[in-house]
Amino acid sequence: MLWRIVMIYDYKNGIYGIDAHYDGGEGAVMVYLLKSGDEAALVETAHNGSVPHVLAAMAELGVPRESVKYVCVTHVHLDHAGGAGSYMREFPNARLVVHPRGARHMIDPAKLVEGVREVYGPEATARLYGEIIPVPAERVLAPQDGETLEIGDMRLECIDAPGHAKHHMMFFERATSSLFSGDAFGISYKCMETDPHRRWVIVTASPVQFDPEAMKATIDHIVALAPETVYLTHFGCLTNVGEAAASLKAGVDKYVEIALASRGEREELSRRLKELYSANITAHGLDSRRAEIERANGWDLELNIQGLACWYAHGRGK
Repeated sequence: MLWRIVMIYDYKNGIYGIDAHYDGGEGAVMVYLLKSGDEAALVETAHNGSVPHVLAAMAELGVPRESVKYVCVTHVHLDHAGGAGSYMREFPNARLVVHPRGARHMIDPAKLVEGVREVYGPEATARLYGEIIPVPAERVLAPQDGETLEIGDMRLECIDAPGHAKHHMMFFERATSSLFSGDAFGISYKCMETDPHRRWVIVTASPVQFDPEAMKATIDHIVALAPETVYLTHFGCLTNVGEAAASLKAGVDKYVEIALASRGEREELSRRLKELYSANITAHGLDSRRAEIERANGWDLELNIQGLACWYAHGRGK
């Protein structure tokens, strides 16, 4: 449903999804709003451009800015944390929740921005993210694995989730059996939906910390938590958790196989990954959406090429 300038998805139980309109489009990055009693929290901050959409959604839902207790980011990649500094300016009572390995990058983002420029290029970085605003150290909360955040009657467990990045954290709300997975459980856009809330997922190996074995261990951890619903940052929710987990673990092994066979060479990585994605589209009966799915996965293809090349080059593929 379109509400003014923003797409709001009501997942019930006080959980809402807000389309961040990442890079000016729809369906790429989701910001989640959790509301319980007089308190609220946000999971992910996308980019600076998402702020007006989130504020408009909160106004529609009657959620005061002062009620936001936590702004949580799963990791410091800028499509997840790029708007953090801007969000903290809007929510005066909030603490920014981030993995201990990522906290320093939110306080002083200079090295983070430099790394993003190396991946995206300076022009694209400036266009997508604008100025990355530092967050005051006293407003940053870096919980350890297993610590719990309270939002009204909700309890949000912070869970270390390496594999995609060493600074990755998931958030699990046990009462509603809801897991906010960031990139730890892959990506799956709306066009990859086979039935309502049933998706096939693609492994995301973006640079520079892809760790295949850690990623598979995190996927196993997710299965052990037995969430009824997994909320993906890219994009929306899925309920076929066991099926998706098996597919993801097989996908991790396939990525390793492709990286080794390609010897980290970019053109060969590109060719083999495109073949893999094409086969998946056909296997899931989505040939009619092929062009849409390929467009949606354009950025991810490039990032996965870079991620696997980096993994191979650093000796992990030899």
